[in-house]
Amino acid sequence: MSDAQRLLAAIELGRRVHAARTRRPRRLRSPRDIARFFEPTLAPLVHEELWMAALDVHHGVRGVRMLARGGLTATVVQQTDVLRAALEMAATSFVLCHNHPSGDPKPTDEGVDLTNAVEHAAHLIGVPLADHVIVTPAGRFSSVLRR
Repeated sequence: MSDAQRLLAAIELGRRVHAARTRRPRRLRSPRDIARFFEPTLAPLVHEELWMAALDVHHGVRGVRMLARGGLTATVVQQTDVLRAALEMAATSFVLCHNHPSGDPKPTDEGVDLTNAVEHAAHLIGVPLADHVIVTPAGRFSSVLRR
């Protein structure tokens, strides 16, 4: 194992220990719950990722899946990919969360457009989007839906 691989393994181990120690909510009912749930995974990243949590009828987490990995300032995903994942995980509803490594939790125009399109399509198939939250390394967050 090279020094670089050892370093990456140590960083990953530290991330996992931090995530295990962080108290995550069992139900995702508010933007704060969603941010606390995803923060250990997304806040330390230097690139953007978009994740989904499939929820049951009581807003409990049925499953979690990464939907897209991007660069420093953007992540590209199609609304069909989001809806397919929600249906595959038998979600009653779902939430989205992504990070802004820049530290600014303000939604971009592209993020708002995607969220609105997903929200509309999800409503049509009967699996509503409950919220879409942006987290930052500084612990700040914002909801794209609840502006």
